[in-house]
Order: sequence, then C-alpha cells, then structure tokens
Amino acid sequence: NLRMRAAPVAAAALLLAAAPAACLQHALTRMHARPSVSVCSRAPPLPCMSAAALATPAEVPTAKINLLTKAFTAVNFVVAAVVTVIFCYVPLLPLTLYSLKFDNVRRRGCDWVVQYWARVTLALMGSRVTVEGVENLPPPEEAVLYAPNHCSFLDIFALSGCLPRRFKYVSKIEILRIPLIGWAMQFAKHIAIRRTDRASQLATFKDAVACLQGGSSLVTFPEGTRSKDGRIADFKKGPFTMAARAQVRVVPISIIGTHVFQPPGSAVPLARPTGVRIVVHPPLPPPQNKKEQETLDLAKKTIMSALPPSMQPLPKPKAA
Repeated sequence: NLRMRAAPVAAAALLLAAAPAACLQHALTRMHARPSVSVCSRAPPLPCMSAAALATPAEVPTAKINLLTKAFTAVNFVVAAVVTVIFCYVPLLPLTLYSLKFDNVRRRGCDWVVQYWARVTLALMGSRVTVEGVENLPPPEEAVLYAPNHCSFLDIFALSGCLPRRFKYVSKIEILRIPLIGWAMQFAKHIAIRRTDRASQLATFKDAVACLQGGSSLVTFPEGTRSKDGRIADFKKGPFTMAARAQVRVVPISIIGTHVFQPPGSAVPLARPTGVRIVVHPPLPPPQNKKEQETLDLAKKTIMSALPPSMQPLPKPKAA
C-alpha cells in the first residue's frame, strides 16, 4: 500500500498553535486524513471498471450523530477550515502574482495551495478517507475530465485533499463567493456557473473546454448537483460534450459515504468523516463527436459498479 505524505510539521505546528486544543484532539493524536491507497490485482468485470468493483461494500459507513457530535464537529470544521485557509493565504498571494506573469493559464501553484488546504482541514478533523485504484490515475501532466458522483459538500474536500493530482472544478458561483475559501478558488481559476442562466452555461462550457485544451484537468459532477438521498441521479451530457470538444479522456470516480456525514442542506459536517471511500476507475477514451451519450452511459455504469445498494438508483416506475 502507498500512503500520501502528511502535511509538513512546521505548518501543522502553526495551525495547532492557532486553534483550540479541544477542537484538534484527533489531529493531535493521529493524522487520519492520509488516504490509504489499496491496489487490487484481481481483474474487474469490465475493462473500464476498477478492480474495487469486485469488493463493493454491503453498505455505506455509519455515523453516531447527536447534539454533542454535531456541536463538536461544527466547531472543529469551522476552526480547521478557516484557520487553515488564513494560513494558506501566506503563500497563495505571492503565488497568484507569480502565476499572473508566468503561469496565468494553469496557475498550478495556486492549485497546490487549495489542495493543501483541503488535506490539512481533513487531517485536523480526524477524517479517514480511503483511495482505491490510484494506479488508474492518468499521468500528472495529462489533462483529463474527472467525473465523480456527487452527494455531499464533503466530496470537494475528499477529492482535493486525497487525490494526488491537480485539477480545477466547475462549481456553482455561490461556492466561489464564500469569503476566503471561494476567493482562493477564484485565484486558482476554478470555473463558476450560474445554473439558471443560459448565457452563463454557454460561457462556462467555453471556459471548461479552454481549460482542458490549456493543459489543466477538470472535475465536473455529471449529475449537476448533489443527490438529495445519496443515490446516484441521472447524468447530464454537458461534461461529456466538453471532453469530446477538447478530446480528453474521462476518468469515472465513485465516492462512497460522504453524504452520511454531511447530507445536502447541512452547512457543516454532522460527525467526523470516517470510512469514506474514493474509487478511481480506468480512464475512458475521449468521446467521439455525437457519441457523447455512449460515454455518459458507460461512465455512469462504471461509477455504479463500486456503489453500495443504498446509493444505487431506485427502479423507475413502469408506465401505466
């Protein structure tokens, strides 16, 4: 098994000194946010599916949620996220100025800071995230479109903090307006969309294609929004049309368990995220023009292969 390195000791020391010890109890003892990466040698059912599909868990992780855990986790999350992002502005501002002149298209230095922020926040919360199928990740310099299922705001922390790759998000504009956190994402040139504005959707599509063609990978959630109950919803064709236009590969990703700890509608996690899994599947070839639906169907089937029964879609009612 391979393990991603934890945050540098110096940075952790500054963060621990700045935050209440009670909120950092788990981080003081163990750095749970280091994702454990497992590699399975068994052949998957289909070439496009990760070997993890053979070991799909019977159910999602469980969480003991009560008033005490809600209060503790909320304070822990806010302190960890805010203190960390303030600390991250120290390198972010000069890196942004550097990128304006030397790397204005990709801004990779800003990407590193945003992902470092997510990783340290997870660590200070005592989170445990397991990444499987890391051998399926494309080379670091290859621009691809990552297509995960989406059931929680924690998906962004899990992907950013645990996948050893740099990427941008296509995110609703409200996220990029969050003070400090949203500003940092704007510095890194993440792409905003107003979902109710047709003109904004067209502009976002052009920006996303330009981002991919410029050499940056992109994360876009094909469902378009978070699932209300954790079950995977219908996919939209837009992300796959982006991949077809830019001629980049599509990497399906299954995220399991984040909605248990922060369901849609909750502003903060309700319990310490443990048992969350990320399954990276082998990349799909670039979609061919006018055949995006085929890639969409294959990507959804691939993602579903690693989801437990409670996250599978309900059967559609038969027509009368």
